[in-house]
Amino acid sequence: MPFSISAGIGFIALFGVAVLNGIVLIGTFNQLEKEGWTDVVKRVIEGTQIRLRPVLMTATVASLGFLPMAISTGAGAEVQKPLATVVIGGLVTATFLTLFVLPLLYIIFNTKLHVKKPTNMKMLSALLLLCLAGSASVHAQQRISIDDAIATAVKNNRQVAINQAEIRSATINVRTAGDIPKTGLFAENEDLRPSDNKGILKIGISQSIAWPGLYAARRQYLTSQLKYAELNSEALNAVLRRDVRAAYYTLWYLQDKQELYGRLDSVYSDLLRATDLRLRTGDVAKLDKIAAETRFREIQAFIEQNKKDMVLQQQQLMILLNQNEWLLPVSSSLEKLAINVPERSSLHPLLQLQEQNIAIASSNIAVQKNTNKPDFSGRFFSQRVWGAQDPFTGFSVSAAIPLFGAVANRNKVKVAEAERTIAEQSLAYQTQLLQTQKASALTTIEKNRALVGFYESSGLRQAEEIIKAATLSYRAGEISFAELSQFLSQAIGIRQSYLDVLNAYNQSVIQFNYYNNQ
Repeated sequence: MPFSISAGIGFIALFGVAVLNGIVLIGTFNQLEKEGWTDVVKRVIEGTQIRLRPVLMTATVASLGFLPMAISTGAGAEVQKPLATVVIGGLVTATFLTLFVLPLLYIIFNTKLHVKKPTNMKMLSALLLLCLAGSASVHAQQRISIDDAIATAVKNNRQVAINQAEIRSATINVRTAGDIPKTGLFAENEDLRPSDNKGILKIGISQSIAWPGLYAARRQYLTSQLKYAELNSEALNAVLRRDVRAAYYTLWYLQDKQELYGRLDSVYSDLLRATDLRLRTGDVAKLDKIAAETRFREIQAFIEQNKKDMVLQQQQLMILLNQNEWLLPVSSSLEKLAINVPERSSLHPLLQLQEQNIAIASSNIAVQKNTNKPDFSGRFFSQRVWGAQDPFTGFSVSAAIPLFGAVANRNKVKVAEAERTIAEQSLAYQTQLLQTQKASALTTIEKNRALVGFYESSGLRQAEEIIKAATLSYRAGEISFAELSQFLSQAIGIRQSYLDVLNAYNQSVIQFNYYNNQ
């Protein structure tokens, strides 16, 4: 479309509307600054939200008013159409510039940046490295689900690797059950200085062998130890699942607690600015500002303390998963765990280990009994007499009977039987202990579930309403800061108590599921 006088008039009208919208927006920013909004970014976001509707209404009304002229085809259309086209098309881009580019320019020109030439290059390098390290630590954090965390722990945990090495060692050790003593080679000369010049030389082999039942008992004993190592793998996985869930949900609880503190920090920051403004206008006493600033600093201290607690839990999770990255739970709110009650309760891996200890002790009794049986040895020899044509061959068999060590061997059997009794008593105690702990965890679940239900049904909603109503009343001057602080403390206490109770509930569910081998 060629430029004309009519299009030039359209640009004049467009410039007027665009400047008017910009003045309205900047005026709102300045007004918020006078009200105590010291943060430029927050001031721009709040002002843009407030003036979004007026700016859009101005552009929409003007565009709709010029729309019939833009689509006209009758007499005078050659004058009306360029005017309307410039105004409608320009208002679209002008509105975008007003709502996005103008606030950014406001932030740039209202941010005071003091750049000074560094006098110490070492200090500058240290600060640069610190910033790089900080950014690296932030970007190194990644979010992981609980299922992925458990799978990673079962795969990478160092205790799992140690257990696998123990299983391989026990498997190889079973192959040594048939260990037979070394074969002997001997050479004998019965007469070193014969009178008839006929010496006797005897050569041969000898072999000892234990009572045959000892080898079978030893194989059973070593096989029982192998099975113990395999069952220990299941017990280790159960402990890993419990520990990973406990650390993960504790970190999740601290993450939600950090978000709550962030909200409180924003609330008290706004209240501190409002109190400072009302102090300058003489509406409140200086004591209110001191109280508001103290509460604001306290929230800041809680935030820093919670960050340290999160770091400790992250380190615990990194050890369990054998990872070098800082891990975080999923971004959603802390969920409430479900109770898994199996239809048929299987024997807990810890009890299986105790039962296997009984089997090992029983196998050891068999080993000690067979050790008390006779051992056998045999020799095969060839004897040559100097001067004789043919050698003499023969063999000998002997049995070793434990005549003098019988009492000691019987005592070894009694020791093995006592060890089996100890293993049986340990199984009974461990069974009773697990049942007691399981019942205690279930009682804790029922106790915390009632409180969680109260907070979820009405407590959290009431806390949110208290915060909103108290904040609005204080801004309107209807209540004092002391009354506001009392209301906020009540609402904050409700939300904190909810997170604490929910975390206690989840931890008790984790313990209960562990006792059920879930």
